[in-house]
Amino acid sequence: MPAFSEQKIVVVCDFSERMTDVIAHGARMAEILNKELCLVALWSNKKEKSHIQEKILNTTHNLKFNLPKQPVSSLLLQDTLQENMVKLAEVYHAILVILHQADIKAGLKAFRQSTIAFLFVNRTLPEFLTYKNVLLPVDFRKASKEATLWASYLGRFNRSMVHVVYAHETHSGQALAVMQNLGFMQKLLSNLKVSFEFSEGKSGSWGIFDETLRDAATWNGDVMIFAGSTYISLIDRMIGLPEEKIVKKSGQLPILIINPLREACVLCD
Repeated sequence: MPAFSEQKIVVVCDFSERMTDVIAHGARMAEILNKELCLVALWSNKKEKSHIQEKILNTTHNLKFNLPKQPVSSLLLQDTLQENMVKLAEVYHAILVILHQADIKAGLKAFRQSTIAFLFVNRTLPEFLTYKNVLLPVDFRKASKEATLWASYLGRFNRSMVHVVYAHETHSGQALAVMQNLGFMQKLLSNLKVSFEFSEGKSGSWGIFDETLRDAATWNGDVMIFAGSTYISLIDRMIGLPEEKIVKKSGQLPILIINPLREACVLCD
């Protein structure tokens, strides 16, 4: 693993008006996790490269001036985000990529190639920049366990409360799988001295994510974390993945997704 100081929180910059919101969330996550904030700009032809380079350098300079204690860097990368995911993970040691929720389609294409967690955000109301109340919906998949690690990071470094909302299953095998997931989460979060509480949902595994999103205000939720799809069918490709629908419905609630199909990057502390 790379040294602690090498890991980066990556913000993808498109220089639209909404970029300010994405950078604000990136700076907040970099502050919480004590990591370098890295602004990434993508270019596809040489005509636009110098123009984009000037913009990213100016943005980086302004951030360094306004956040003098926060390490800030920038990268100019050719081609799409999807084509740069391996490089971001293995060469630049990115551990989190932050995008605006409006970029969900392109973002998920890159996410499916990624060992890095993705955070989709929208706007910067103060209550959604605290990251103090983490919502962690749990279904019967083993992948649910993997999302616990990111919840634990916020619990450890931000003293956040983790609200575990688990599926109500009537099938004995699926109910057992949910309980096994909860046992793992309880042990991990307890060992790390993270504050948490369990709440049983009314929905089964297929509906627990929607239910948690719908009831987010019950726990003053300011981020929801879950594992993306473990199986992608032809229908999913045609109508959109479940995680895409969640992000689109999330309003201003940040959504952090980990890819259960690839070994996730781990935070160095």
